[in-house]
Amino acid sequence: MITLIVFAKVKPGCREELLETGRVLFNELSKEPTFLDAWLHTTEDDPDLIVVYERWNETKESFVRDLLPKPFYKPYLAVLERIGLSRKIHWLEERYAWRSDDARTIE
Repeated sequence: MITLIVFAKVKPGCREELLETGRVLFNELSKEPTFLDAWLHTTEDDPDLIVVYERWNETKESFVRDLLPKPFYKPYLAVLERIGLSRKIHWLEERYAWRSDDARTIE
């Protein structure tokens, strides 16, 4: 399993355009068999920042090889290129996890 956190900074006033394009993208991504879940976040502190949190039953390599080339990524990447100021992707390795319905430790 992989977890990605993406921090995308957009030009002032362009946040809603990227959010809508992201919503359309994740409507398609959620149909993929290896998709687990995803969240699109905004923050009051920085209205031009969008944070994406997504989890996949993939490796980093298989994600890059098999998912990124899919055609439904193209509109999102085009909008990001046009209105984006920066994008930073963090590939996370889960070490410990707690959930409200169970407490478990992952080692």
